[in-house]
Amino acid sequence: MLEPLHVVHQRLRHHPRAVPWRVRFSMGLGRGARSREITMLAPATAAAPVLSRVHNGVLLLNPADVAIAAPEHADGLPEALAALQALHSIPIHLGTRPPFNPEERPVDLPATEVPDRPTPVPGTLAVGLDIGGTGLKVCAMRDGRALRHAQAPTWPEGARGVASLIERSRALVLEVAAGERVGSLGVGFASPMGIGGQVVGLSTVMQQRLGGVEALQGFAERVAEGITDGPIAFFNDLANLGLSLSGEGRRRLLRLQIGTSFGGCWIDADGTVNPAELGRLVVDAAPDARPHTYLPLRGAMKSYLSNYGIGLTLNALLDEEVPARDVGFRWATLNRQADPRGPELVDWVVTLLRGVVAEAVAFLPGLHEVELGGAMLQDATGRLIRRALDEPGWPVRVGLSRNPGYDGAVAAARAPLLDTPLRGVRRLGA
Repeated sequence: MLEPLHVVHQRLRHHPRAVPWRVRFSMGLGRGARSREITMLAPATAAAPVLSRVHNGVLLLNPADVAIAAPEHADGLPEALAALQALHSIPIHLGTRPPFNPEERPVDLPATEVPDRPTPVPGTLAVGLDIGGTGLKVCAMRDGRALRHAQAPTWPEGARGVASLIERSRALVLEVAAGERVGSLGVGFASPMGIGGQVVGLSTVMQQRLGGVEALQGFAERVAEGITDGPIAFFNDLANLGLSLSGEGRRRLLRLQIGTSFGGCWIDADGTVNPAELGRLVVDAAPDARPHTYLPLRGAMKSYLSNYGIGLTLNALLDEEVPARDVGFRWATLNRQADPRGPELVDWVVTLLRGVVAEAVAFLPGLHEVELGGAMLQDATGRLIRRALDEPGWPVRVGLSRNPGYDGAVAAARAPLLDTPLRGVRRLGA
């Protein structure tokens, strides 16, 4: 039984023994650094749900340091704090007295003008390749207009190794080029990256098929060899999607992507893109919440709003085993056929998305819009979910991307020309 974290906190807030827990997220170190602060009312016995929300704040804000002012004699706090510290690589401090200025308010920058993204040379064919855990998507664009799309499984039966991935990626790029000269190529990859486009970690699936990160050295150049002499970009897929949206002038926007995994990014008031590991965002606070696939964490969205997590619920509804790569297709088919199990799964996903948005509203002052995308939301499924979320009284506007499933490839085609600030642990590679 789902127990959304924001609902748990609403209940704790009205507990007769609720006391303040104050948390400061420092966005930098030294003089002039900004910070954001949140106060939660909860009993001293509620360390676990309070620190779950602190965990979510770290994911959404990308702070340099976190200070927690907990009530005295907080039960279970050492254990909960140790678990939180094990999940993050930043300092997380604990104190019993609020070391904060009571006059301080959370900082939220006003909207500012930023330079527009450079426009491509007229007539240039720009190609974008989006490499996900389940599918390869590619798009050819000219003058900002999508011309041709193509897709294929990332790992067909028996395929493994970087040479195989490069060969199939090149074939898709040539397919959408349709004999034309390719002017530029952007390649988005679903893995954490450091500065310079160096892959620093791989998902479980990619590890099994590729081995280590060293296999991806020079990956984009090898895909582009003999196809284009123009600009090439290699980047984290979601970070680049945020850059593309920011370049369009989108502000105070939380972008959520539901596909092989669950992820997203926050575009600040000044256009800065903040990628976030939203697959680790905790929303289900039930004692029997699903475990994360590889972290010591329960109730995180990777186990719910990914093809794996949605597949678990779909399998239970259908009483059969649906392969992960077919989950989105089967769900869309149920919705098209007006099978009641399709809307039942929609309601389940909407409940979780409400929890995700509630966490975002708690930490992102001025959040104005949430946009949904990803392969799971193609066809009628995305429209049903957006309609259910975009209701009177909802704190933010909810929209659906123009090209669910292909928006990553469209953004990849634009990537070599992006000039938008990016903050966070994933940065655009050159």
